[in-house]
Amino acid sequence: MSGIQYLVCLCTLLMTQSGFVYSEFQFIERYEGDSVVFPCAVQQRHPSPFSVYLKRSWVNPGDVLFKLTKEEYNVHNDHDKKRIRVSGDPSSHSLNVTISELTVNDTDRYYCEFVVNNPVSEDERIPGKTEFVLIVSADAPESADSWLVETCAEDSVVLPCLPAYEDGLAVEGVILKRQRSGAPVEVLYNSKHHHHSKRFLLTSVPGPSSITYNLTLQHLQPEDSGMYSCQLLQHGRPDRNTSLGRRVFFVSVQGAQCFCSSSTTLLYALSAAVVILLLLLLLLLGFVGICKFRRSERPRPQVSVYEEMHAFSQKRVPHHQDVEYENKNCFVKKSCPENHYESPTGNLWPRNES
Repeated sequence: MSGIQYLVCLCTLLMTQSGFVYSEFQFIERYEGDSVVFPCAVQQRHPSPFSVYLKRSWVNPGDVLFKLTKEEYNVHNDHDKKRIRVSGDPSSHSLNVTISELTVNDTDRYYCEFVVNNPVSEDERIPGKTEFVLIVSADAPESADSWLVETCAEDSVVLPCLPAYEDGLAVEGVILKRQRSGAPVEVLYNSKHHHHSKRFLLTSVPGPSSITYNLTLQHLQPEDSGMYSCQLLQHGRPDRNTSLGRRVFFVSVQGAQCFCSSSTTLLYALSAAVVILLLLLLLLLGFVGICKFRRSERPRPQVSVYEEMHAFSQKRVPHHQDVEYENKNCFVKKSCPENHYESPTGNLWPRNES
């Protein structure tokens, strides 16, 4: 059983024993330095909630924040004040809580609890529609998808920009990060701040399900070699991650050695062209040989129409003779006309009376 499955089973068991029932569970995986957004919502009701809590109950049970309607929110831990932001109000039955600069210690079970005024008895506490299980892991650059890109000086490289997580949030821009030979990760380009740049060109291509964003690095030099990662900036999720993204490109820009690489490529291209020409020559020789073989074959002599009719008539002669013989002997019971030339009688030849 994997670690994630174990956490899911353990969390389900804890929820069952604690008596809480939620309509939806959301399991979220993040790395250290990332951000997470908890969308808190409750069903429409009257009266509306006048306050909300964000709580965690698993590793470190307790309140994370509390917010009264039309008032500023209060964070329980002073260390988390700079990391937590709230947008929305509990009176609208929904709000978003963003926690940035995540650490491994933020791994826990989170849920929202809305408070509704009850004039008769104690205020009613209603859990939100969704419960969140947040799992924060340490940076794992070895698990990133790495690609090697080789190019020459003054050439260009096109890098695809991917979302940090597949959650379908709206795209607000792109950010390009680079790391060179043990140096810390640096931000080279942010579309929110660099609208026009001669070295970076942002393009978008509509796709069947979403829009694909590509960032072109132009006029590269050998000192630009390093590991690059282009990520999408999504709405409600500020990028404060100090590491590269899920897909890393190692861009190697060659200077004087690029001529040798180009010569090798040209040699491969010429070799391929020679092989293709040889194949075409073999096909041409085969075609010529087939044509000569067909010409060497003698055509069959054609039989004239007269010979065919003569042969056909010879085949039918015995049949006609049989017919005449049958008529002559009168096998069929029909009136057979008398032949006066074979047995003359009558006026032409008087009968002998004996």
